[in-house]
Amino acid sequence: DGELLCRLCILFGPGESVKTSLVYPEDVGAGEQVECPPWQWGTTHAVDFVPFVAATVRNRTNGKRLRKELVDAMCRLHVPLEVDKVSNMSAAFLFQDSDGDMGGSAWDTIVHVSAPPGFPTQMPIVELQTVSHFMGGRPLTQRIQGYPYSPRWTPSEIASRITQAISSSLPAFRDFVMARMSGQLPGAAGAISSWNQPSAV
Repeated sequence: DGELLCRLCILFGPGESVKTSLVYPEDVGAGEQVECPPWQWGTTHAVDFVPFVAATVRNRTNGKRLRKELVDAMCRLHVPLEVDKVSNMSAAFLFQDSDGDMGGSAWDTIVHVSAPPGFPTQMPIVELQTVSHFMGGRPLTQRIQGYPYSPRWTPSEIASRITQAISSSLPAFRDFVMARMSGQLPGAAGAISSWNQPSAV
């Protein structure tokens, strides 16, 4: 598409000395850069090496685009409290769940959604955080794991599935927090995982 992603530099020195590097534009952060593969003397050929490096860089760039699309999809579904505009990897949202044990009052939970560098192969990280309950001066947190997920889904579908997982997990998170605050659960609990089925493919 004509977009400059980076420049490939190959320096042939004396003997079998070869140094390779990728030079990126200044607006490309270190977390988005790919380390240049080494040149293996005698086995590496430019006709194969250059396309391989180009594909590697483009895969990383596509991952960045998909992470941004996921964050954008989540923001279309929920008003964000905070969005990482630099890496487009994470956003935070406020969710409310009715607390039946307290007369139906709203239970506020901050939800952090982040897409790791390996997204979409790696599923997004979803972490719940208390708003008004603290232990040792820090909020209580718990991750949601095992929710239905497929790397083949569109970012919009993934955002919808994440929303369903959050809604289903809020009651369990509320129970976990109340147990911790009352001393019934002295140790840190594991991640919330209410799904017994394997991840979708």
